[in-house]
Amino acid sequence: WTTLDFGDIEKDLAVKFSDGDICTVLMCIDAVNRVKKLKLTNCINITGAGLEPLRGSTIIEQIDLSLVGKHQSPRLSSRPPISCEFVVPILDSIIEREGCSLRHVQFPSVWGR
Repeated sequence: WTTLDFGDIEKDLAVKFSDGDICTVLMCIDAVNRVKKLKLTNCINITGAGLEPLRGSTIIEQIDLSLVGKHQSPRLSSRPPISCEFVVPILDSIIEREGCSLRHVQFPSVWGR
């Protein structure tokens, strides 16, 4: 489980994922110690609270929060609920760790507006 890309599953399923679902998946695969790349492709109904199991990871190198797949427009038809309030403290906990491997974060386009 070095790469976890929710774009690898059916879009109809990914759009239904909640933060609880994401949290459960991350805990089940021990993501804090295993996942190097996380892509939340099509997970348009999350706030980001489900990323809590990644708190303090020194393994993760890349996090794609854009919610869209490769070669897709970053603009979504409606504003997703993903929130800085939940995501930024988790990112801070990763960046602050000695031995941090994080090199790239792709933010949702709505955060730039």
